[in-house]
Amino acid sequence: MRHENISFEQIVAYASGELAGREASTVMAYLAVLPEAARTAQRLQEVIQRLRADDTVPGTANAVRRALMLLQSRDEVPTPDWLAPIRLFATLVFDSRAQLAMAGYRGSAASYQLAFESEPARVDLQILPQDGTVGDHWRVRGQITVHDGAEVNAVSLLAEHTETTLATAVPDEAGRFKIDSRAGVFDLRIDLDDGTRSVVASRLEIGPDFA
Repeated sequence: MRHENISFEQIVAYASGELAGREASTVMAYLAVLPEAARTAQRLQEVIQRLRADDTVPGTANAVRRALMLLQSRDEVPTPDWLAPIRLFATLVFDSRAQLAMAGYRGSAASYQLAFESEPARVDLQILPQDGTVGDHWRVRGQITVHDGAEVNAVSLLAEHTETTLATAVPDEAGRFKIDSRAGVFDLRIDLDDGTRSVVASRLEIGPDFA
């Protein structure tokens, strides 16, 4: 059986006793051939029982994820792929440099604006030189707007196409943040909902116009 056919939510539902019939049998067969998943399901059952001790708080999937991480010991196996954070990629929907080019302007603007859009969140950016002069030291000011009630935890500037974190900022209550950076091309990652999801704005150009 291909493990990607079984979702984390199905594992949670099975552990909480909410599945029946064919779906329950399918999950049981899956757990029978994957000991690591079976151990996780057993641990989930323990977590859900603890959550149900206070039935005024619903045991959501995110709550179970957090509780499971707290209960895991350091010497346990790494989190399986099907528990990994969901990664979404944002689309560049606005670039003020393109507007200037259409108007016949050429050269590097002292500052410019970018906007990236995804299903859970939008990020609007202003990129400007730190000292007012075009050079190697730049500042990124941003504001994140969530669309589906997501909680924004952190924003990280990454080396392009890697997981190497170069700088991290925690947005304020309005979703505003700032990051200082050298000129170059990077990825911007927005971590949501206690790390269960992230949005990546790839090929973020900081500095002189790369076009």
